[in-house]
Amino acid sequence: MRNKDIYGRRKHEKNGAFRGVIILLVGVFLLFHNLDLDIPEWIVSWQMLIIGIGIMIWIKSEFRNVGGVIMILLGCVFMVREYFYLPYDVDRFIWPGFLIIIGLLFIVFRPSSHKKYLDVEDEPKVVPDLYPADEDYINAEVVFSGENRLIVSKKFKGGRISAVFGGCDVNLLQADFDGTIVLNCDCVFGGVELVVPANWEVKIMTSSVFGGVEDKRPIELIGANPNKVLIIKGSCVFGGIEIKSYS
Repeated sequence: MRNKDIYGRRKHEKNGAFRGVIILLVGVFLLFHNLDLDIPEWIVSWQMLIIGIGIMIWIKSEFRNVGGVIMILLGCVFMVREYFYLPYDVDRFIWPGFLIIIGLLFIVFRPSSHKKYLDVEDEPKVVPDLYPADEDYINAEVVFSGENRLIVSKKFKGGRISAVFGGCDVNLLQADFDGTIVLNCDCVFGGVELVVPANWEVKIMTSSVFGGVEDKRPIELIGANPNKVLIIKGSCVFGGIEIKSYS
């Protein structure tokens, strides 16, 4: 069996196990919530569930996924507002403070200048800086807004898209490449729409929690070109990725 087949199978098994753990966690929370046990209500609240899922996503990403941190912060904000007494002067500063922290997170956890992507053999490979003015890469961070991108590079090398409470539409119809590239998409209460050429082969390797990836390409347009493989990685948390292709 080829190395890339083994890698893909292991990746699929890990994602399946992670989804199973998330479903198990939700079930445990619902069970304890319905048992009327003599424990504080906030421990089995929906806010704590969001915090727990966020912690798991953050740990799974080796503490690099900002989406997991945002879920933790969201759960904490709603929990504090519902279960803890706050003076009025403090309560009105919670949401501005939340947005400030998110902004700082995107600055602090901004991907470093060297990222690992996959080459044609699906082995990790260090590629150049993703963040100069280089049309061969895409780096989009959308927070509480929307953005449209048109990629025309004939040597497209992938990149990263982060959509948090917003949406990002990426048109790749005029882009081209040879081999295998990786596009990391992290969606947290947001979405990403990808329009890809019909002759590209698209492989999905994402982790989803109350979200997912939807491939809306017509069957007659889907191609399987081993020389042009786009791998979509990342996570969807209360959000999703939509893939389209036009003739």
